[in-house]
Amino acid sequence: MQKLNDLSQSRIVLQQDSTLIAVIEMSLSSWLVAGIVPGVERQPLKKLAVDESALLKLLNRWREEAEKAGGWAAWHLHPRLSGLRPSCSDHVRRAANRERRV
Repeated sequence: MQKLNDLSQSRIVLQQDSTLIAVIEMSLSSWLVAGIVPGVERQPLKKLAVDESALLKLLNRWREEAEKAGGWAAWHLHPRLSGLRPSCSDHVRRAANRERRV
């Protein structure tokens, strides 16, 4: 019998050729952001100050690079936040919600 809440199985298929993947290592003093950008050969790595708006600007820039390279379909913010403190994930969500309202 299948578990109702089986978190080991993804319900969404990952389409690597059209999905911007960003991994964010967060500390109190800085954030290290690594990415896989569809259509772009390099795998960018950027160290940022702890600043939600700077993180969203970086992700938007990578999205624009992917669009120009023809490897991007749409912009959807679905952060996978396993292992992060809730307060860290809340920073990203709040910044994204502010940007959507503008």
